Amino acid sequence: MDFVWKYISLLGKDLAFFVLGFLVFYIGKKLKDWTEPRKLDEELVKSDNSALALSLSGYYIGVIILFITIVSHPGEKGDLLGDLFQVSSFSILGVVLLLLSQKINDGLILGGIDAIEEIYDKRNLAVASVLFGGTIASSFFIAAALNGDIGEKVFPQGLGIAVSPLVEKTIIGSIISVIFFSVGQIGMILFSVYYKLWVPYKLKNELEEKQNLAAGTAFAGALLAIGILLTRALFREFESLYQTGILLLLDLGLAFIIIPILHFFADWVVLPGSTLKEEIERDQNFGAGLLEAVVLVSFSAIIFFAV
Repeated sequence: MDFVWKYISLLGKDLAFFVLGFLVFYIGKKLKDWTEPRKLDEELVKSDNSALALSLSGYYIGVIILFITIVSHPGEKGDLLGDLFQVSSFSILGVVLLLLSQKINDGLILGGIDAIEEIYDKRNLAVASVLFGGTIASSFFIAAALNGDIGEKVFPQGLGIAVSPLVEKTIIGSIISVIFFSVGQIGMILFSVYYKLWVPYKLKNELEEKQNLAAGTAFAGALLAIGILLTRALFREFESLYQTGILLLLDLGLAFIIIPILHFFADWVVLPGSTLKEEIERDQNFGAGLLEAVVLVSFSAIIFFAV
């Protein structure tokens, strides 16, 4: 029966992190409310804006991904207060980075499309689906950057500032996380430019003019796939910033090769007798876009865990 008492003894710690999760989610919601041009509650409840709901869902899922990843490696074992401090600090930093990534995605990944107008005025589900996938993809490598304890290897002598070891450790982790976030975000931007070059239709026209949900879903799947692949280097055993940087570049190069191959694999195997260009561009077949997204995400996950 010792395992029962051990289970009961851990309930207090579990409850503390559960409550902290609610708090982080609430803070994330409030920060999102403050950064949006209109009142979210009115748009969702009174205006029934499904495009905004889809985009917002990606953000909320991203916040939870951040928290789950961070809480899985809180810090020093047995120090509940220290763990709560580090988890809350990294979680809030992660939420801020996620909001920043959304602004970057809106401006650079969408490529000249006014996301605010498309979501709030046109209620464009195609653009919303891209924001949904892009935000979750960003949360993958933000969470990976915030997960782990590599500060001692990067700054073996510390920062030399007059703060407690716990606070210094948190500051070091935050600095490293911002560096990795920046690299991952640049990788996503480069990939989005590359994706538009080889995809067999004009993506901007499909998203903005035709509001093609099939094209938006397929692009969202590609962004999720690149997000998964970019986290591989950050979850490996850390040796140095130089090594991790090289691994990130290699994984980005791998993604540039693998994702187009998976696209054509979906075209050949999943949709025999037709093409993704026909189904997505001409027929606006949401099922085809969804199937492509599923193939890209599934095989990227296989590479992440198995290769």
